[in-house]
Amino acid sequence: MLVPLSAAPQPPAAEAAVASGTALVQPERPVVHPQRTAQPSTTARQTPRAVSFLLVQAGGAVVRRWPGGPVSGSIPATTQLGAPTWVWAVSTKPTGTWAKVILPGLPNNRTGWIDLLGHQLRHTTWWVRATLHTHRLLLLNGRRMVAAFPVGAGAPDSPTPTGRFNVTDLVNTGDPSGPFGWYAFGLSGHQPHLPPGWSGGTQLAIHGTNNPSSIGGNQSAGCLHLSAQALGVLKAHLVLGSPVVIRP
Repeated sequence: MLVPLSAAPQPPAAEAAVASGTALVQPERPVVHPQRTAQPSTTARQTPRAVSFLLVQAGGAVVRRWPGGPVSGSIPATTQLGAPTWVWAVSTKPTGTWAKVILPGLPNNRTGWIDLLGHQLRHTTWWVRATLHTHRLLLLNGRRMVAAFPVGAGAPDSPTPTGRFNVTDLVNTGDPSGPFGWYAFGLSGHQPHLPPGWSGGTQLAIHGTNNPSSIGGNQSAGCLHLSAQALGVLKAHLVLGSPVVIRP
């Protein structure tokens, strides 16, 4: 099921999370921030360097096709649910003043360049990766898997879109027994293939369900379904802007 954009309650503000994690792409300049560690002995296994995701509170930012290039649009100050608009920067220019960010809305997986001057930034290690064919969702801290959960996905006529997204809304539903469970993470992606007669909006989400049998199967309108316990684990670590990667 998809979170209704007109009916969901207002999300709370997210707290800043500062850490370091892993880059998923390597375009112009990956957003990575190595942390120096002590040199290992010749017999010790070398620990991989930590890296980080860059998140940007980008409300009002002008979007350009390339740094300083033609304007292609702008980013709304808030989401349709009222949260400040945070985006995931997948790369930056060497100067660090321009970032390529994941843009919300359709078509999915669009990117654009914004000037970082004047925008709040944060770094995080925490991110989510879901693999549809295995019905498995991972919570990762950098390169380390912290938790794995079975997940329900879209039905054959309304498959879950794949690609790179980020968390846009944090929603306490107030209705644990409702169709979205007690909590939902709104995502920057949208469903282009809605089921016939569907009127609940197009925004993708990770949320609970009142139909536990849907977890591990393909029954939803495109959203990812998790157990109430799994949502609690994600809630402890994800913030506005957190990366979510959905693979086939």
